[in-house]
Amino acid sequence: MSGGLKALLYILSFFIPIVGLIIGIIWMNDQQDLEKKITGRTCLIISIVSMVFSCICWIALSTFSIAPTFMTGY
Repeated sequence: MSGGLKALLYILSFFIPIVGLIIGIIWMNDQQDLEKKITGRTCLIISIVSMVFSCICWIALSTFSIAPTFMTGY
């Protein structure tokens, strides 16, 4: 497996987490190719981190968007 393909899969896993989840689950079950298994595990981890990061950013942006409402007087 080439380095360019791995980089593409990692980038896709970060920006489109469902792709990383699917690739990770399918490739982690490959018992014959160890490199493919490691790449699948990495894609799975990257996609999970991406989803957690997205949730944290969404919560932070939601909090900061309603915070001025509570800071102003009536």
